[in-house]
Amino acid sequence: MSTALDAGIAGSRYLRLLLKQSEVKADDALGKLFHLLAEMGYFVKRGDRYRRTNKIPPVPPSRLLGAVFDDVIIPYLLGEAVKPNHEALFAATALFQPYRARAASKFGKGSLALVAGWLPCGFSTEISAATGADLVIVDENWEVLALEEERVSILPLELERVEEPLAASVFLSFEACRLEDLPLDKYGKFSFAVICHRGVDIKKVKELAERVYRVNFGGSLGIFADLISESLGLGRGEECGRGGKIVYKDSEVCVTEV
Repeated sequence: MSTALDAGIAGSRYLRLLLKQSEVKADDALGKLFHLLAEMGYFVKRGDRYRRTNKIPPVPPSRLLGAVFDDVIIPYLLGEAVKPNHEALFAATALFQPYRARAASKFGKGSLALVAGWLPCGFSTEISAATGADLVIVDENWEVLALEEERVSILPLELERVEEPLAASVFLSFEACRLEDLPLDKYGKFSFAVICHRGVDIKKVKELAERVYRVNFGGSLGIFADLISESLGLGRGEECGRGGKIVYKDSEVCVTEV
């Protein structure tokens, strides 16, 4: 699904060692990691064992994306302390860009949108471009949010809204806090809120927004997103369609209104 994710696997010191194994018996701790590697074609599961295929990681490797595995995901799976590499986590959100844009086109129009947790998927200006909505982005990982704020600051101030003439997105705000700490009266009622691959207090979100969308990505990228969320203590989002109505679904993206 993602050659960039393949490059991240090639850039991980730990995963390069795993890929040298012809056959392994995955324990419970690393089961999710081997599930990802099997989804990407590096292993085939046979009973309780994973057998190595002949797939070769790409060259050049991405050391930055590899650090997401080595510094965040694998320490978490092994029960060790996680020391987030903020630059690596920020870079990882770029993998979701094509799928974010596709999902954003399904939200409909709005005046003010809430991103209820920026990590792991990185929803941002593509929402404004697709819906015409001004944007408030919330995340408790302020170091990563600051990198996104810096990125957005160098973008053009005008975004082309779908099927409309060029129009400015006049408002973009970043809130470095937990969603639960966002005051109900600070921005007024949001047109809609977006949640992606994380656990969120749905009751709180519904108090804040008229519509709430949960986005799930499929295949290896979805597994990768879940692993990041769990490793950072963000919980894990509900699966496609659960607790709501499916607005859009294909093999890579699911949008549920909850």
